[in-house]
Amino acid sequence: MDSNRPIAAPVVGDIKSAISAFLAALRPGQIQPKAEWLTAIAANKQKNTERMAARLNADPSPMNFSSALRAVRTALAGHPDAYVVNEGANTLDFGRNIIDMYEPRKRLDSGTWGIMGIGMGYAIGAAVVSGKPVVAIEGDSAFGFSGMEIETICRYRLPIVTLVFNNNGIYRGDAPGAAPSPTGFVQNARYEKLIEAFGGTGYHVTDTPSLTKAVTEALERGKPALINVVIDPTAGTESGHIQNLNPKRAVAH
Repeated sequence: MDSNRPIAAPVVGDIKSAISAFLAALRPGQIQPKAEWLTAIAANKQKNTERMAARLNADPSPMNFSSALRAVRTALAGHPDAYVVNEGANTLDFGRNIIDMYEPRKRLDSGTWGIMGIGMGYAIGAAVVSGKPVVAIEGDSAFGFSGMEIETICRYRLPIVTLVFNNNGIYRGDAPGAAPSPTGFVQNARYEKLIEAFGGTGYHVTDTPSLTKAVTEALERGKPALINVVIDPTAGTESGHIQNLNPKRAVAH
């Protein structure tokens, strides 16, 4: 029952009994939603749809997360059977909203309040078990947890295309010339060189047409590939607005 969000009707009880009671009360026709509530939801949905459309129609240079993921989505439309692995902060948050899925059980990510570092293992498992192509969309921080699995991917010649969304840090990179921060990474890192060291194919892309082309080509080749996706280092935002979930003081001093 404890939460940092108010709960209007907390429920404590045996889960089977409680759910049975809910189902009995929620039989069709038992509850009629209010028209003003449905209208408000429809208006909010329309606003969100328009906001997302504006983001996806923009094509900034350097790329941001929305424009890069739109380019990836365009390439994936031609490969509906591909597994999509997705992890990171902004890379995961935006990816869930932008990357379409065409078949069930083909998206693998950390889940609610999950951890980073599972992506490359998920990709290897999906490729080995299914034999299908896998696209692993990784934030640069998430990739850092288990990026050396690239060697495993190349050793077994798995059909995995890894994309590293490189914005030089966690959420964002350090300002040019600034002292290194705990969340900043080496600027302008060339992640594609990692896979080239093990015999795979590396791509370095800085715009959306090149990104769509690289993903399409790598999927068609069906061999280990890594695409270094250069993202604006200032484009990131706090993932999930986590700090907004911190308890607020109930009494002002």
